[in-house]
Amino acid sequence: SVRLQLPGGETPEIPIARIWPGGAAVIKDGGDDPDVTSGCEISVTVVPFSGEPEEADHLIPCGKGEIVIRGGTGVGHVTRPGLAVPVGKAAVNPGPRRILAENFKLAGFGRTQGERLLVTVSVPEGEEIAKKTLNPVLGIEGGISILGNSGIVRPFSNAAYAATIALQLRSAAANGATAAALTTGNRTTAAVRRDWPGIPPEAVVPVADFIEVALKAVAKAGFERVIVGCMPGKLFKYACGFENTHAHRNKLTLARLRDFGVDLPGIPLEAIDTMGELRARIGESHFQEVLDPVYIRAREVLREWVRPVNLELALYDEDGRRIR
Repeated sequence: SVRLQLPGGETPEIPIARIWPGGAAVIKDGGDDPDVTSGCEISVTVVPFSGEPEEADHLIPCGKGEIVIRGGTGVGHVTRPGLAVPVGKAAVNPGPRRILAENFKLAGFGRTQGERLLVTVSVPEGEEIAKKTLNPVLGIEGGISILGNSGIVRPFSNAAYAATIALQLRSAAANGATAAALTTGNRTTAAVRRDWPGIPPEAVVPVADFIEVALKAVAKAGFERVIVGCMPGKLFKYACGFENTHAHRNKLTLARLRDFGVDLPGIPLEAIDTMGELRARIGESHFQEVLDPVYIRAREVLREWVRPVNLELALYDEDGRRIR
């Protein structure tokens, strides 16, 4: 094992999975909140360096010397702007680069003027793992990104999900997209891509329940227009002004239809939990009439969140057919 200094002051002892002359490997531990990289091997080789850095390398000052950080096998390269790493460079983010430099300095490197080390970071399974991440959408090719600011895995949070949405939107805008689309899941994503083929695939962003933060990210990224694709359940929650539509946060309360001028005598709205159940009770044609004022109110709410971006609201049924 080896003890490291992390930015927050922690000095954890890291188990070493393999070691060889000039290099070592660890196994990433995702803890209680594993992602697709949990359990993969990450290796680093370190050699003195006197040659010329490659275009994709990162040069990091370290004391009186420099560290040349290179992406090895399974570490991607950035191909589009809008990320924390410049185009053409290995996808090793600023946080991990700083952590590497600080620990080499603590180990005594950089006391001699002009000395250099070549540090190559590799993830043997990184290219396959990257296919399960957002990297292809964001413009990172050939492998995964080396991410992080603290060196410690934190449980995935609402803030992390929102940050991921904002990152994808910034990346799409930086690559010239003027229109974005926000969708709620696989069916609405497929439907929006079908109906708006001119929107780049990377600008079609599934946002699940995070509609309000996603729309604000659209406005901040500078898009001219946005499409929101949803189904009736989400539509109703938008109309109610729910910034997060997760069922644990905001239960669907159909009695609020009365707030939109919908009167359904004899229908026990307080006892109905889904829009699908309501449709089954009142019939398809009446259900479509009920959706009209809900749609109008939802569009007003969403437009308020995304001003000044032009918004179009697309409503789909369970089969992906557009009904508004």
